[in-house]
Amino acid sequence: MSTRRAPLTLSALAATALLLAGCTGGDDVASGTPAGTPAGTPPATTAPPAADPGGGTQQPGAPAAGCTGTGAAAPATAATVETIDLDGDGVGDALWIADDGGTRTVGVTTAGGATLTHAVDLAGPAGATAFALRPDPAGPAMVLVSDNRVADLLVVQDCALVDATDTRGEPWQFDQGFAGQGTGVGCVDLDGDGTLDLAGLNLVDDTVTRTQIRVDGTVASAGVADQVAAGSDAARESARAITCGDRTLAADGVHEPA
Repeated sequence: MSTRRAPLTLSALAATALLLAGCTGGDDVASGTPAGTPAGTPPATTAPPAADPGGGTQQPGAPAAGCTGTGAAAPATAATVETIDLDGDGVGDALWIADDGGTRTVGVTTAGGATLTHAVDLAGPAGATAFALRPDPAGPAMVLVSDNRVADLLVVQDCALVDATDTRGEPWQFDQGFAGQGTGVGCVDLDGDGTLDLAGLNLVDDTVTRTQIRVDGTVASAGVADQVAAGSDAARESARAITCGDRTLAADGVHEPA
């Protein structure tokens, strides 16, 4: 197994971009409206992206007809879950994790019969869990692979699962409390454009720093950030979890077979 670098320090990445909105009340630390938005204020709206002929939304890096193949499916030993549309053809896909005794693999099998795979390179004793997400319907589809200590970020591009990297070319990895540099991942509209952003979460005491993670192609970088109060058990639990909107890794992800 290759040696992984230490998880990225979100607080350090956001140091020059941090826009503190002050510690506000509320439990919505991993999704929803930006901190400081008055109650009852409708979210900003943007023109919806054009729909493809199949009824879905054409995504960056996906061909017009989605990803098609020969009908190959996940290995018979794989743990599989039905998930969101990851290739832009308007039809949900399957997300899976398999272990053949020597190679651990995360994969996506599309409705059109394509199978996209990526090696799992995590060593946590809890095993690996995968979660598909697309915070912005017009943005890239992504898969997080977690061992409950760190989470690797993969991007669906050109009908392949590709590592997201930082600007130095190093694989992007979220800390989930293992190194004390972050605690979770969520989807929050941090830049006020009316669409959700991928966000790294870091709970310290009863305050959560939420840092926008911009994904341009396969390059991820830290954007704007804010801080919100986490004054309840539910809010603190949310800041320690991986979620996107009303979907969660716990309920909507897939765990590798025991």
